[in-house]
Amino acid sequence: MSRRDAELGCTAASSVEIEVQVERAVGRLKVLTVSERLTCVLRFKLLWLLGICFVCGGATCARKRTISEFAPPNIFQQTPSFEELSHYTNRSLAIERIESNTLTITSPDFAGKLNGTLQWERPHNFNLQAYMGSRLMGTVLAAGSNADEFWLQTQGTLYRARHDEFEAQTGPRHILPVSPLWLREALGIVEFDPTFEHEGPLVRTDGRLEVRSLIPSPRGSYRRVLVFAPSTGTVEETLLYDQTGKMVASAQQSQHEYYSAINSSLPHHVIVQLQPDQGPGMSFTIEVGFYLLNQAPNAQSNAFVSPDPTGLLLRDLVNENAQMGQAAAVQPVYRSTSVQPYADGLQGFRR
Repeated sequence: MSRRDAELGCTAASSVEIEVQVERAVGRLKVLTVSERLTCVLRFKLLWLLGICFVCGGATCARKRTISEFAPPNIFQQTPSFEELSHYTNRSLAIERIESNTLTITSPDFAGKLNGTLQWERPHNFNLQAYMGSRLMGTVLAAGSNADEFWLQTQGTLYRARHDEFEAQTGPRHILPVSPLWLREALGIVEFDPTFEHEGPLVRTDGRLEVRSLIPSPRGSYRRVLVFAPSTGTVEETLLYDQTGKMVASAQQSQHEYYSAINSSLPHHVIVQLQPDQGPGMSFTIEVGFYLLNQAPNAQSNAFVSPDPTGLLLRDLVNENAQMGQAAAVQPVYRSTSVQPYADGLQGFRR
């Protein structure tokens, strides 16, 4: 039995045991007085709540920390070549689909910790839902994508854009500097395209490895920087710079665990920062309890359908960006921009 099966089995066993106790208690209630029944009901409600806390809180079954059995294995005994590192990194191509319903999300923009769910499947399907406590309390944050469009729902507003229009549009970007699909790279699911230009791996002053890539797009090439642990080859940082050299998206990954089903490791703690050209940035931290990998999708699921805009303010990101660009052309706003240089100041690239 796999570790994930054991976790799910343990959780299910705990829930079943509690339900059996409740059923037995219900049978006893038939022979008790009204006062005694009320006392028993209160006691078993408390038992049920404690059981939920036991299952969800990590006691015995759930696992919140990396232990040696699940730690990423050492792959490299010395600095690898680009071919060796890319061959190992591209094992992520074996991941067709990931899912987790054990997310917690924290952010300076949120009053408290959010619970959430995540689904992603190649090539364009993505769905992130976050809510306070329970889904019944309503969605606080939702981001998603399908083959045609992507969306972001927050604070009563639904932002949407078609992929082709968003990627082809030049000029400044408002609200989102990248599509929500970029979050799969934030989770360490990255590949090296052999047709792109790459430089590295370079040994940084902190001993970690760095690879820089030029990523072509209709807007011009982006520069992606990946930082790897030197021995395990796990992705520990993902940085994306736009055509001006400004960092528009970054992720710091930690608490990696090895998954034998894909022969690769995934992070369970991710710090994400997004910075559009204008407007406030967005930063949040994702904690993942566990992943489900390459599970068969639910044929009836509408997870990758844009939310119903009823009751929401609907805004098209492409139009928003165009209006912002026109306003900037009429009345430029001059501001200093801090361009973050690459480590060691190296500029060359190679295939």
